Amino acid sequence: MIKIDPTTEKIVKCDWNELWNAALGKLPKKNSRSWDNVAPKFKKNKGKNDYSRRLLEKIKLEPEDTLLDIGCGSGNITLSLARKAKKVTALDISKKMLHLLEEDASENGLNNITPLNRRLEDVLLNKDIEPHDVVVASRSLNGVYNIKQILEEINGIAKKYVYITLWGANNVKFQNEISKIIGREFHQHPTYIYAYNMLYELGIYANIEILKYDNSSYYSSIDEAIETFRWKMVNLNQTEEDILREYLSEKMVKIRDSKFKFPHNKPDWALIWWKKE
Repeated sequence: MIKIDPTTEKIVKCDWNELWNAALGKLPKKNSRSWDNVAPKFKKNKGKNDYSRRLLEKIKLEPEDTLLDIGCGSGNITLSLARKAKKVTALDISKKMLHLLEEDASENGLNNITPLNRRLEDVLLNKDIEPHDVVVASRSLNGVYNIKQILEEINGIAKKYVYITLWGANNVKFQNEISKIIGREFHQHPTYIYAYNMLYELGIYANIEILKYDNSSYYSSIDEAIETFRWKMVNLNQTEEDILREYLSEKMVKIRDSKFKFPHNKPDWALIWWKKE
């Protein structure tokens, strides 16, 4: 994966795609059932921070444009994009997420969204989707293997613009902190810099902007917070859960309406975007 010149001790070759795959291989996996289980919570938390607003401000979209939203989830940004675009294809692995999206679209009088319940790898690598003017992958490529090929395919089906958000450094710091607290070995998730370097190797000279925002988490109880971290950390055992409960009880701040605020999780997301030549 990394080749070092023994004389100069400098890196002479680095396979970013292999490094990405190797890092993902050490992390817990989430499948379609995992996403189905958390779909209602995703809908409940929709719009509770300004990530969506910050991202939507950056996306250039015309009324006659078609848009592909990869990993759309329950529609965190999909509905807003559908109000501006001619047609939106909403791709997601979770049937439950798409069901919630369709419900919201109907309630908002939007009939230009086509849901597609498929794995993005199957759709893109089989070239089983038509070109779209704009392609968006909001926080949906972080767990995808062989991302270099995926990025190349995304570039191939986009006619105007591509917008992707991936983990920034603060996300990694927070995961490291929680892992240490519960006594787990920390395996670092690959960040946006891997993808940026792969794009460069593909001859795609993308722009990068770090989206920083206040993402303090709010919960109705400690139990609700534990439930969230149980999903994030995957397969918490009872000992880990007890340690985490004690930690959250110390760190969470009680605010109005009997709610709790957890101010320590302040992730940053890297927006990588480019215009097709």
